[in-house]
Amino acid sequence: MKTNLVPWLLAVVAPVVWGSTYFVTQKWLPGADPVWLAAVRVGIPALFMVWLVPVQVWQKFGLRLLLMSLLNITLFSGLLFYSISVLPGGVAATLVATLPLQVILLRLVTGQGAELAHLIAAVGGVVGVGMLLWRADAALSPLGIAAALSAAFVMAAGVLMASRYSSDIKPLQLTAAQISLGGLCLLVFAGLSGHPFPEVTQEGVIAMLWMGPIGMGVAYWAWFRAMAFVPVHKLAFLGLLNPVVAVLGGVIIMGEVLSTGQISGMAIILGCILGAQLVGSRQAGTKSAA
Repeated sequence: MKTNLVPWLLAVVAPVVWGSTYFVTQKWLPGADPVWLAAVRVGIPALFMVWLVPVQVWQKFGLRLLLMSLLNITLFSGLLFYSISVLPGGVAATLVATLPLQVILLRLVTGQGAELAHLIAAVGGVVGVGMLLWRADAALSPLGIAAALSAAFVMAAGVLMASRYSSDIKPLQLTAAQISLGGLCLLVFAGLSGHPFPEVTQEGVIAMLWMGPIGMGVAYWAWFRAMAFVPVHKLAFLGLLNPVVAVLGGVIIMGEVLSTGQISGMAIILGCILGAQLVGSRQAGTKSAA
């Protein structure tokens, strides 16, 4: 029983760490260019992780790893940081929280099926995140909205692809390969963009080290390691912990105060996450045992 809990605990690590991205970026990296922010965040761990991938893995799975890296790392990181830079953090997080819903819709489109309870929980999760975070008083950037929704879409596609085509690649190698390729692509794009490298304070350097080696290396390894054991449609729901952590971080670090509506939204999110894990658990357990 204890052993079965390990993948779920690993699955929780990733969204908890990723949830810190919002308040860490806005507090210690305000105004930083999103292109370079994404490039440096991925590039730092890429320098260390590229050596963890054997040559034969590149030779055998190179194209597959490149496609997964573009979806899970390069496009997702670039779109996420762009949306954070032009939208209020709460709005960006709410739109990115459509990830579980988009995973379910993609499963339906590809003929994999989905339970109605999961669809309801996904919609409820977005509503809960909206209640928790949405505080938009000004006009919203259409490009920012499109970027946030696209970030959720490419991540949904990447998660589904990884769950289907990565069973024969070790989780650490899978993580290292994707981050290495993603970091290279982002650094090249940032260099060609013509944007000047942002000035970063000492606190900003520490923030980048947190979001890079920990937020990318450790968190992504935990995510892909858990994917081997946790059904992908249930794993996606754990991503809803991301905005919950973001808000709690704002309360603890930035002295923000939760309203009654935000507390209600948090309760809805946690209820949807728990409900999504419980729905079909007996059937999944039977298939896993078989």
